[in-house]
Amino acid sequence: MRLVTFQKCNTNRLGALVGDKVIDLNLAYAKQLCKEGDPTPQVVADALLPSDMKRFLTREERGMDLARKVLEGTIDDKAVFERSEVKLMAPITDPGKIICLSHNYVDFIEETGVPTPAAPRIFSKYQNSVCGPEDCIIKPDATDELGYEVEVAFVVGKPARYVSEEDAYDYIAGYTIFNDVSASDITTLDKQVLRGKTFDTFAPMGPTLVTPDEVADPMDLNFKLWVNDKQLQSSNTKNLLYGIPKLVAFLSEVFTLEPGDVVATGTPGGIAKFSKNPTHMFPGDVCRIECDVLGVLENKIVAEKR
Repeated sequence: MRLVTFQKCNTNRLGALVGDKVIDLNLAYAKQLCKEGDPTPQVVADALLPSDMKRFLTREERGMDLARKVLEGTIDDKAVFERSEVKLMAPITDPGKIICLSHNYVDFIEETGVPTPAAPRIFSKYQNSVCGPEDCIIKPDATDELGYEVEVAFVVGKPARYVSEEDAYDYIAGYTIFNDVSASDITTLDKQVLRGKTFDTFAPMGPTLVTPDEVADPMDLNFKLWVNDKQLQSSNTKNLLYGIPKLVAFLSEVFTLEPGDVVATGTPGGIAKFSKNPTHMFPGDVCRIECDVLGVLENKIVAEKR
């Protein structure tokens, strides 16, 4: 499935993208229950197939299985929207944790000459940074070095603590594209990354949450990034220094991973900060990312308004 959070009438809803249609899963299920004669269809639908992505993920496999069953059934027309009728939001608009990796691609380390980390290097972003596939990235007045960083992210599907690498994939709800937008002049000045990576809109993600059954091998995904017509990054997740199973095991030793937590696995070589001829992003530019199976994430850059 390609799960989405979409906005209709200023309300965020859980959906599934099927072709060029968005299916409201909660409403579709309620309509199916109604036709079956259930006396409280909406109450049941809200309990078993919530309209909120994070609440849906807490249902774990039961929720996923029910969503697939709903999509296999007859969908009421009122639960079907044209793609143009709704706004796609970030799949997870309010992640409890946004965990990011640095120095985690072999080609990044080779290009920059930085030492190979002995263990995964992590940092965090906050909810304010989240934006979706139809949002703009805001360039703060505080930076003249607005940078891009293409990443593949996974979303946690159930509570994970002390998980083995062998069991790691059982805890993943799906995969999405992530852009670790950064103000490199600020991170250089601060000698740490928090301020330069947590401005509003600095964590675009989407367009969908692709469930594991549709991703043949998450450790073999090709992806590319462009700013306008200039290709600046290209790699494959097989070049990860610490792969997805290792990351789940490592992180779950540090803290409990919860449904809806987002883990961005790191960026490859090609970022502006380490380029001899850097390309930074400015208002009017468009940053586009394409990734096997996961789709396209495209965001326009706009100036900050105070």
